[in-house]
Amino acid sequence: MRALILLAGLALCGFADPVLAQTPDARTRVAVIVVTLDEARQGQIKHGRSVIETLGDERFGRFELAEPTIPLDHFQECEDDTPEYGLAYCARFYLHRALTPDAPRHVVVAFADRQPGASSERGRGDMRALCFGGGAMPSNAQAQDIWLWTNSARVHGVNDWERDKEALAACIEAAMAEPPGEPKPDPL
Repeated sequence: MRALILLAGLALCGFADPVLAQTPDARTRVAVIVVTLDEARQGQIKHGRSVIETLGDERFGRFELAEPTIPLDHFQECEDDTPEYGLAYCARFYLHRALTPDAPRHVVVAFADRQPGASSERGRGDMRALCFGGGAMPSNAQAQDIWLWTNSARVHGVNDWERDKEALAACIEAAMAEPPGEPKPDPL
């Protein structure tokens, strides 16, 4: 009797496996271009890239990461700009100009050191991440200018790591939702 139950269970698993394999992937496909500003430190850059990689993990990631179709050297001049002046226009300008209708969605994620004088929730190791789409302006300015904590994966369990992942995922999603239109230069 037990052998019959075991065989029935194996047969059901065998039939269930092809059905599960046909489930469509519900993850959003996006190409992420990383721009590192001059003030960003190596540890901050590594942490930011690690969070992006985790968000694109094939098993449990939130996004399906695609290869950028825009040459990365287009964005080199953006590295000299600051988040307060020029960076948003530079990133959106090159995305807006270079994207073709058949290209996957693209987002620029810029990593910088935390704002001078900004209050810090975690102290040492805070970094700033800004997300830009190819639209005219941010869809959610607060979600597209966030902070990450470089020690989040190593200290105090996983709550801070999960917070970083959620914040960067929301940043990317907000950038993808930017209203269409020609980006405008920052006012002088």
